[in-house]
Amino acid sequence: MIQTAVRRSFFFPLVSALALTGVSACNLTPAAAPADQATTLAPSALPLVTGTATYRERMMPPPGSVLKVVLQDTSLADAPAINLAEFSAPLDEGGVPKAFSLQLVTPMDPRMTYTVRATILGPDAALLWATDTVNRVPQATVGKVDMGELLMVKVTPYEAPASPLGGGQWIIESVGGQATPGPRAPTINFGEDGRVGGFGGCNQYSGGYTQNGAKVTFTPIISTMMACAAGSIMQVESAIGAALRGDATYAINGDGKLVINSANGTEIVAGRAAANSLSGTSWAVDSIGGAAAVSGSEPSITFTADGQINGTTGCNRFFGGYAQTGSKLTFTGVGMTKMACNGDGIMLQENTFAGILSGAAAASVDGAGKLTIMGEKGVGFVAVPAASAETPPADPALLQGAAWIVEDINRGGVIDNSRLTLFFGADGRVSGSTGCNGLSGTYSVSGRKLTLSPLAMTRRACLAPALSIQESKYTGALNGELTWSITGDGALELTGDGGRRVSLRR
Repeated sequence: MIQTAVRRSFFFPLVSALALTGVSACNLTPAAAPADQATTLAPSALPLVTGTATYRERMMPPPGSVLKVVLQDTSLADAPAINLAEFSAPLDEGGVPKAFSLQLVTPMDPRMTYTVRATILGPDAALLWATDTVNRVPQATVGKVDMGELLMVKVTPYEAPASPLGGGQWIIESVGGQATPGPRAPTINFGEDGRVGGFGGCNQYSGGYTQNGAKVTFTPIISTMMACAAGSIMQVESAIGAALRGDATYAINGDGKLVINSANGTEIVAGRAAANSLSGTSWAVDSIGGAAAVSGSEPSITFTADGQINGTTGCNRFFGGYAQTGSKLTFTGVGMTKMACNGDGIMLQENTFAGILSGAAAASVDGAGKLTIMGEKGVGFVAVPAASAETPPADPALLQGAAWIVEDINRGGVIDNSRLTLFFGADGRVSGSTGCNGLSGTYSVSGRKLTLSPLAMTRRACLAPALSIQESKYTGALNGELTWSITGDGALELTGDGGRRVSLRR
């Protein structure tokens, strides 16, 4: 009996303990799980890495670009990084800065090293921007880890070797075996941007080209439409225009001359122009000291072959001498008339311009054919060939056709990959886009004067503040009466009072 009692007293407490253990287990786990099943933590209990990615350049990425941010295990220096989490977002809506978040599915191991890398890939998957520093993630077992702002740098693209066609202007010496006539020889210039243009002997012309080995293909050429007095000059100009159509072949002969054989059988022979030679050229000043020239009172300057200069400051006439050695200029004996200059900014413009034409200066001509003369005090002016500023015919049909794409607003450029347009209809209506909103109205042309009615505009908010500011500048420049002209390289320029200017191209 004693032994039985002992067994019972031992048995019942053991059963009670097992029962309590079962109750406790039910409180901790909602359902029984196999002994070999791994424990899964809720996302809120795992580290969440956040931040923003951006870059310094004031430009929009190309349409179709994508931001990618990767969280990596980079613990082993001699082994590839292991991707643990990835964030991807298109940049067509808003650009950068762009917020990102990276959710880990396992806790961080304090023995490991974790880093974050951000890149932007273009629509063709080319690398455009990337972080160039190590962005190490602070260790955290749970909760949010803020990386702050990751700064990406622009990746320098591969640049193909320069074409033998480029590198400066060519002087056309003969067309179809006949020497070019006239006091000023025709020219041709192949830009690195795929544009071709020059002087035909009377008019400026421009278009596009592509090159594949010794083959060059010209896109349609457009030209200003000045009447030319000499019949022979007109014939040569027409022959040049006809030759620069469709496919052609080219070669550089033993004398360094460019020989173009066009599809219609016309041969053009041209020699390299002397680098930056200003002798026999005339220029219309576009900007002075970084500011736009006063609209309607733009200075001009001519360099004669006998070492003299003359022109206007926008108010007074000036004259003097110059000497050039390479890019170095020296102005001597410059004088001018003494008329009083009325109008906002004209006197300041004249004084600044006259200061540049004093003593030593440096001259350079860029690939677009623009001349920059920098004075010895670090102040300079930018000018375009005077032929490009000739009065165009008062024919509104030159404005009509395909839409014009904005290249510059008030000489401040436009945001890269933003698209602003203007379209002139044959019915007297004008329409376009600010890059954010559509605009519409009417227009009328009288000679070189173009008058726009108050433009109506949609009310969509711009995706970025910079685009909104650009929109205001664009609509402000398209206000009321403007002067229009087609430049020698085919651009449409609209100018107004107060330094307003919009440059557009098809």
